[in-house]
Amino acid sequence: MSMKIIDVKLHLFSAETPGYVTSFSGLEKKQPPTFQYSLVRILTDEDIEGDYIVWSEIPSARPQSLAEVLKAYKQYLIGEDPLNREKIWWRLSELWYGYRCPALAAVDIALWDIAGKAAGLPLYRLLGAYRDKVRAYASGNVPMNVEEVVKIARELKRRGYRAMKLHPIPVEACEALRDEVGEEVDLIYDAVFSHTRREALKIGRKLEELDFYWYEAPLPADDIEGYINLSRALDIPITVELMRENDYLEYLRRGAVDLLRTLCGFTGGITEMRKAASLAEFFGANWEPHTYGGTLYQAAHLHVILATKNCSFFELPIENGQEGCFDVGTRDVIRIDRDGYVHAPEKPGLGIEIDWRQVDRGVEIPI
Repeated sequence: MSMKIIDVKLHLFSAETPGYVTSFSGLEKKQPPTFQYSLVRILTDEDIEGDYIVWSEIPSARPQSLAEVLKAYKQYLIGEDPLNREKIWWRLSELWYGYRCPALAAVDIALWDIAGKAAGLPLYRLLGAYRDKVRAYASGNVPMNVEEVVKIARELKRRGYRAMKLHPIPVEACEALRDEVGEEVDLIYDAVFSHTRREALKIGRKLEELDFYWYEAPLPADDIEGYINLSRALDIPITVELMRENDYLEYLRRGAVDLLRTLCGFTGGITEMRKAASLAEFFGANWEPHTYGGTLYQAAHLHVILATKNCSFFELPIENGQEGCFDVGTRDVIRIDRDGYVHAPEKPGLGIEIDWRQVDRGVEIPI
């Protein structure tokens, strides 16, 4: 007898965290939305439960949107063997003409959590471990003041970080940042889609002089011709976050990006992460995913990164230089060691325990 899914539940945590507006263009002066956190639970007849917490960085990840999609998914999940992940992934993703969304990612990651727990293995080992630790880069918002940026970078380096992406920062801060941390720290510049083509080229040349590791999102994500031209004109690796599976192939095939940067935690989950990493590998490119999010969003990506050779970093969120800005709903968190590495969770499945006291303080949303 195979294991069966018997129920799907959704809980909203009472805790919220400050959001942000992803632009350098002046929108940051407006009040950003807060982020909410929703626990998706898949229950089985063998008392093995898969859990995943969705954080609402994008509108379709907010609780009511999740509830509506999960309600439609539920009839296709009840009675299914949760280990049939590929079958379930394709069935759900084809319901709306191949539409990938946070609810699909949540279901998929929860099913992988079940698989790891059933096997008694942390997911990175179930996926075929390549390593058990990976270098992290500090990533997040810092003050625009150059002196404050330098101060935060100095403190991050003291704590062990050997890679950083501090944004938004003015271009003039890049030189001061390099002078402060030296050549032994890798620096990444994220423009958050804010430059014109001419600005992007000019800034890219400056970043090359300063030996930045990669140049992220200088142009709107849909400007593929702009990215092609920029990648040809610059030696620094170019990347941009992509959310549509069809774009992965097109941007790699046409040389629009040098690194494939995805948001699979909002689209197709771990199943899509594996497909994206393999696609990038066939093109001789690294897969460097967006792991900036809640703890289980981080953990899902970390397991796949640890099972993937063509990935250099794990992105660890910070806010004004401090970790923990999105740590909601779990008892475990992800942190660097003194050498700047994050290590594999060793408990079965995602390996991050849910804090059920926080769940009890929230509300269950009927689906």
